[in-house]
Amino acid sequence: MTTLTPIPAPIASLPPEPTPSLVYVHPGRLAVSAGPDSFATVVGSGVAVSVWDPVRRVGGMAHFLLPEAGTAPPAPRYGDVALRSLLDQLAALGGRSFRAAVHGGSAPPIASESGHLGDRNVAAALSFLTLRGIMVVVRDVGGTGARKVVFHPVHGAVEVARVAVELTR
Repeated sequence: MTTLTPIPAPIASLPPEPTPSLVYVHPGRLAVSAGPDSFATVVGSGVAVSVWDPVRRVGGMAHFLLPEAGTAPPAPRYGDVALRSLLDQLAALGGRSFRAAVHGGSAPPIASESGHLGDRNVAAALSFLTLRGIMVVVRDVGGTGARKVVFHPVHGAVEVARVAVELTR
């Protein structure tokens, strides 16, 4: 009589959870993620727009410096280009129903006839989002000085800290 020895079943191993990282979004750049990554930047008169889909858990951040490209070659330093690219990249990750947070737009030391740059950047961001039906659920704009913004798209949470700058003469 032959005795059969059962072969142990292989232990199924699950892939490791992705390690969250903090991605710094440089001025004039953007970044997106479908994972646990968070995004950080420091804004002054520029604007950081954080966009996420709370159901599909994708999100990203654009940090632009000027409201629109006009006749200049398209680049993400311009709000119209950066925000369009941000939404396109999030849609490619499956995002459809977005929420947004807008930060920055501080007054630079020099104003122009058409209002200061920070105000124009904020107006460009809010107009772009409104035209696309994207609800702005967090807004911290204007004033003076810089802000450090950390955005966690998986939860739609944003941390903001004012950056104190000491001027010396």
